[in-house]
Amino acid sequence: MLLIGAAVGVALYFTTHGKAFTSTTSALTPPAALRPFGWPLRLQRRVNVLLIGIDSTMDERRRVLPYSRSDTLMLVSFDPRQRRINAVSIPRDSYAQIPGVPAQKINTAYAIGGPRLTIQTVENLLGVPVPYYVKLGAASFARIVDALGGIEIDVEKDMQYTDTWADLHINLKKGRQVFSGDQIGQYIRFRSDSEGDLGRVQRQQKVLRAIFHRLKSPATVLSAPRLVQAFRKNTQTNLSAANLLTLALFVMRRSADEVHTATLPGEAGPVYVALDEAQMQRMVADLFVGMDVRTLSSAAVEVLNGSGVPGLARLTATRLERLGFRIVRIDTAPQPATATTVISRRGRPEVARALADLLGQQRVTYAPGRGADITVVVAPDLKPFYSVRVSGPVPPTAALVASPPAGQPTVLRSRGLDH
Repeated sequence: MLLIGAAVGVALYFTTHGKAFTSTTSALTPPAALRPFGWPLRLQRRVNVLLIGIDSTMDERRRVLPYSRSDTLMLVSFDPRQRRINAVSIPRDSYAQIPGVPAQKINTAYAIGGPRLTIQTVENLLGVPVPYYVKLGAASFARIVDALGGIEIDVEKDMQYTDTWADLHINLKKGRQVFSGDQIGQYIRFRSDSEGDLGRVQRQQKVLRAIFHRLKSPATVLSAPRLVQAFRKNTQTNLSAANLLTLALFVMRRSADEVHTATLPGEAGPVYVALDEAQMQRMVADLFVGMDVRTLSSAAVEVLNGSGVPGLARLTATRLERLGFRIVRIDTAPQPATATTVISRRGRPEVARALADLLGQQRVTYAPGRGADITVVVAPDLKPFYSVRVSGPVPPTAALVASPPAGQPTVLRSRGLDH
């Protein structure tokens, strides 16, 4: 009865604090028609959430500069249909095309355009829509872990490292133990071994699984108000409080074998990580669509623009192609459309259903006929689906270059979830 009472209290808190909350900027939610959350606290369809961990950049005088890069990028998919949670880490040095600037490391997108541009870059890279995000500052993660009461981690080896410049001191012993937020911060920042950044990414995924396991503990319900307060103060997100509780309840119902983590495949070079496009496509199709690439490409798909928004059909087609769909035609619809529609004409109904899910649509229209196997008619309601709205100023591109005093060189160091 105590747990039920606590749960009801938390539910009432979430219900009466239903707006998206943030410690800094006002983050706006997608349009109601495209939201996957139902009542009561039910996840109706797949939802993708991008976790963005940012660093702090300092000059040679240890002054924090007014821009940051994304030090951690992890896309998490909550899938109620297959009852799975899939999380994919994107190496911070991945070579990616950032809209509006030459291709470079993906972590630069945040310094140029904040969450907006980071999300757009990830959407273009993977092809999947990212309607929600959570941004964590350099110390945010540790405070949230402390609000959980710590988490248990089996440390795979002794870890020692000191960086006086970044005020980083790592001293962890091998073995299973309950870590505080500060110790977890040390654990996920360590990369002074032969595994380098790959080992760091694997530890981040290990911590994420441990957090999901911790959320299943009855004791977490009692600490929920403290956790909510820590989340409110230390994150920026466009998920409302009710959305977060819905996802937490979904996590609590999942077993360990229903949580899957992976890292985008690629080869690390001296400067960039060159992603393997073919392997990446297969991985993303499996984890974020739930289908094999060969199945997705088995149907001919045409995308028609009935939105009146120039380029929206081409953007949709390009992203669908990234996932493995076979696009055979991009054109203007014969008449304007008020709602995006997926029309299945023959064969492969599972591909049509996958398309509808990706585009946030509830129904598939079946209408036998000639032409492509599946027709997607893009309407104005799809435009917000491709652009997470975050109010507030966008960091200027010029912020990438700091102007040092005359005659002095610029030395930049990053301090955040990495060293």
